[in-house]
Amino acid sequence: MIVFDGVSFSYGSRRVLRDVHLSVGFHERVAVLGGSGEGKTTILRLILGLIKPDEGRILIEGDDITAKREEELRDVRMKFSIVFQEGALFDSLDVKENVAYCLREYTSMSEEEIDSRVREILGSVGVEQAIHLMPEELSGGMHRRVSIARSLALGTPKMFLYDEPTTGLDPVNADNICRLIADLSKDGRGFIMVTHKVSDALKVADRFIFLKDGSLLFDGDSRGLLHTDAPEIRMFIEEIGHQGQGC
Repeated sequence: MIVFDGVSFSYGSRRVLRDVHLSVGFHERVAVLGGSGEGKTTILRLILGLIKPDEGRILIEGDDITAKREEELRDVRMKFSIVFQEGALFDSLDVKENVAYCLREYTSMSEEEIDSRVREILGSVGVEQAIHLMPEELSGGMHRRVSIARSLALGTPKMFLYDEPTTGLDPVNADNICRLIADLSKDGRGFIMVTHKVSDALKVADRFIFLKDGSLLFDGDSRGLLHTDAPEIRMFIEEIGHQGQGC
């Protein structure tokens, strides 16, 4: 269980989260929606301890991580598989070496074991054929899949965190990434997916959170989201969510 207990956060003088109270189970499939600058990605960074709240507490499985030092956060972060929007692959390393990087850094696996593990992971996300390609040679969809593969290298996470996983992708690749997200959560592992693409969120999520002016304006299922009377959400859905085909 992830718990935000009265969490507020600001970037300088700009408040992006205001007294947020939120609980998410590791099995849940959650989409966090909202416009740019509304704090969606900030929620992911707070969960991982990459930034600290100005006020309130964050608990992961009952463990208060709010004041933990960097060296104390590794075990917390190992509970999650995180894919940020930019993917952040090493440009100087091919696909195999990108996925193998953490295995070499944090395990005592032999080269044969690393090779086998890398191929297994790449196969599980459908890009084993790209094993010797450089990041610059990958399509947008393949790049996103390799980023997901690298996030899986160190083990089996309890939950996936996705930051705008389909942004910038054409409809076919967006659909493929959505299918992968759904497939990876079939064994009971949930996800938190930050996105501004409502059409994508509706295909994979069961619970929807809408952020506006730093607060949770909506928290519920798809029916409640699509039939809300809140003008801010209706405008968002009509002007943004229905434009793209997505998945």
